[in-house]
Amino acid sequence: MQLKRTFARSLGGIAAAAIMLAAFGGAEAMAASPRAAENKVVLIARQDPGTLDYVTSGLTAVRLWIPANVVEPLVYFNKDGSVDPGVAESWTISDDKLTYEFKIRKTNFSDGTPVTVEDVIYSLNTMKTSPVSDYAAAYNAVSAIEKVDDSTVKVTLSRPSQAFWAGMGGLPGLIQPEHAAADRATKPIGTGPYVLKSYTTNSSFEFEANPNYWGEKPSITSATVRVVTDGTAGLNALEAGEVDAVPVITIDLWEQLTNRGLDKKFTLVTYPQIGEPTYAVFNQKLDPELRKALAMTLDRQAFNDAYGASWGAENTCTFALPNRPWYEPENAESCPYPYDYEKATAEAAKFASTPLEYASLSDVPDLSLPADIMIPVMQGAGFNVTRNAIDLARYSQLIFQGRPPQFDITVMSGPDDPAQWACPSPDKAGWSTYCSQPYTDALAAADSAPTQEEYLAKMKEAAKILRDDAVIVPLIAKKGVGLFDPELKGFLEPRVLVAIELAKLHW
Repeated sequence: MQLKRTFARSLGGIAAAAIMLAAFGGAEAMAASPRAAENKVVLIARQDPGTLDYVTSGLTAVRLWIPANVVEPLVYFNKDGSVDPGVAESWTISDDKLTYEFKIRKTNFSDGTPVTVEDVIYSLNTMKTSPVSDYAAAYNAVSAIEKVDDSTVKVTLSRPSQAFWAGMGGLPGLIQPEHAAADRATKPIGTGPYVLKSYTTNSSFEFEANPNYWGEKPSITSATVRVVTDGTAGLNALEAGEVDAVPVITIDLWEQLTNRGLDKKFTLVTYPQIGEPTYAVFNQKLDPELRKALAMTLDRQAFNDAYGASWGAENTCTFALPNRPWYEPENAESCPYPYDYEKATAEAAKFASTPLEYASLSDVPDLSLPADIMIPVMQGAGFNVTRNAIDLARYSQLIFQGRPPQFDITVMSGPDDPAQWACPSPDKAGWSTYCSQPYTDALAAADSAPTQEEYLAKMKEAAKILRDDAVIVPLIAKKGVGLFDPELKGFLEPRVLVAIELAKLHW
């Protein structure tokens, strides 16, 4: 589940690369979809976004369908590091990485109006002031966005920023027509391969191929995305041939998926972009040696086994997903406090008189399961842990809004943005409990790095600081998991954050 992301957006105003997956194969023979001959598809979505305003909402339910399909970024980043044109047909970057000039392609929005430099400037400025911190952060170093001529936009930075350039291929770089901004929440318009014909709350999205699209025309001429919040009902619809794919299957369905043999009957895909780290959180106020000792009770393989799908998760000590270049799977070098129950038991004796409250969710299976494993092990080692099981509503109020943090230990899943833990002053600590000047400085140095090589080196330094402090302690990296009709080809790992690119699909 996109739990932390969903919680965060609902509470506070509620947060790049691509490659074709291996050819679909290994699935049992099935009757052709009745939609194949018409080049149509029906997909399942588990959540309804309530609004399609991608500027003000960071919900995954919006990010999955509107970006890349309806509204495009200036550029597209590929998994191999190459960059493809989007709304910008070409670009130049100054040697000092302080000036970016984008040549805007001569094309139309889906409503037939031409894309102008003014629209691009409006779009970037709108994202710069977005209430979604992930989007606005891409513009932290931007000092000016201005028109050069009728086809060129110049962006000036006060310092080099990796986040800015990456953002131009993500949601911060999405381009919209200024004249249609008032209708963005219900009828977004862009330059993408599809037009959103209709959106019915808690029911469906209806997409049709954009006749004004500047690129290769999509094979799929129309797509319906049905909102089915009951995961079992979605799987049943796929098995009955009523739908053609469930691109996002949350972890609560993995065991069912395996037990029913659906991973063999249909094409199963895994991809990191829609995944999440699951991680223990130890309050920063706890003694560092206590945090480290608690970390040594965490048997990552036990958590992985509990979810019952080895293809769906990797053990890791790095707060990242496998598509992040600084990600490392669990190993001796990347885990400063590996599972060592004997040593943890010896250390626990030093802290036997320290009461520890474990705040756990009582009504979210994805997170109550790891708590069920974690708490008895900690107690068995001799730590004085008491469980406080609370429902989602109370957890959201107590934990996410608590100042200072109202727990000692908890477990969470959420987006893998490393910047979310940046906080130079401990008095600013929120639910994450993690405020570290060295970590915040390391992230700032990485963002200012002039080259990818230096950026990666700085991000590895930041990741090491986070690991060594034993406040945010990763357990597993859950992947995105989807099921597709065996005849439906062309699924591409998301390039614009988590967006499912309908135009790449074909029968």
